Amino acid sequence: MKRRQRRLLRNIVLVLVLVAVVLFWRFPMRSLELLGRATLRGTGFEKHETTAASGRVVYWAKGTGPLVVLVHGVNDQAGAWARVAGPLARAHRVLVVDLPGHGESEPRQGPLRIREVRDGLSAVLEAERGSGPASLVGNSMGGWMSLLVAKDRPADVARVILVNGTALRAAPKVSLLPKTREDARRAMDAVTGPAAPPAAAFVLDDLVRRAPTSPLARILANADFEDGLSLEGKLEGFKVPVTLVWGEADELLPRAYAERVATALGGAPLLLLPGCGHMPQRECPGPLLLLLEQVLGTSLPR
Repeated sequence: MKRRQRRLLRNIVLVLVLVAVVLFWRFPMRSLELLGRATLRGTGFEKHETTAASGRVVYWAKGTGPLVVLVHGVNDQAGAWARVAGPLARAHRVLVVDLPGHGESEPRQGPLRIREVRDGLSAVLEAERGSGPASLVGNSMGGWMSLLVAKDRPADVARVILVNGTALRAAPKVSLLPKTREDARRAMDAVTGPAAPPAAAFVLDDLVRRAPTSPLARILANADFEDGLSLEGKLEGFKVPVTLVWGEADELLPRAYAERVATALGGAPLLLLPGCGHMPQRECPGPLLLLLEQVLGTSLPR
């Protein structure tokens, strides 16, 4: 009887593994999103909700201490920070946000305005106001949103940390809305460091499939996609301290771009992550954590 039960259990496990492999092959990006969110849940983060004009805004929270808010980039979601959020929560109250139009936050379909994205992040700060002023850590577009919220609510923001974060206009050399497998390959090569393994063909094909309905496509569908919220010429004398933490191998927003942003901010500190690409939180979370610890002025328990 026990042998039969073990055989049945083994067969069930094999079927589950096979299903997981098939799902990852068919929907690799969605599978990675779910894995990141499962990691957040598995490390003790609890899902919360608040509301903004655009609808429901989802965020994850854990820990006590100074408030740190992790903000993902366009076409991403909270799970991107899964390998960074847990260690940070040992010494901080950490919030990991699904920006409006991303992850589980509304609007899930239709046009998406930058103003809505900004206001969703602001709504999370409002919901957590009792936790004190926040350090906003923004990657890519999340950097832009963090700067906009800090500009509007300087009393609620202790600092902004731009992790390869957009702040000024740029002219990317690659399209983030790939139409072909080769477009997707060029985009992946631009955002990853030299040590990253090349993306598999089925992953590139999934990027092409998702592009037309992605949050970025929904944003760019607006005639004025910046929604009048460009920060060009508006960074001098910024009221909130800003530090740049930069993956030096980023070809989408290269080091020269980071230096331009730092200069526009009156000489903001620029800390480099050698060998890391556009999303250090995914590619090199360990070195990123060390620099975040330095900027936040805390020593994380080991």
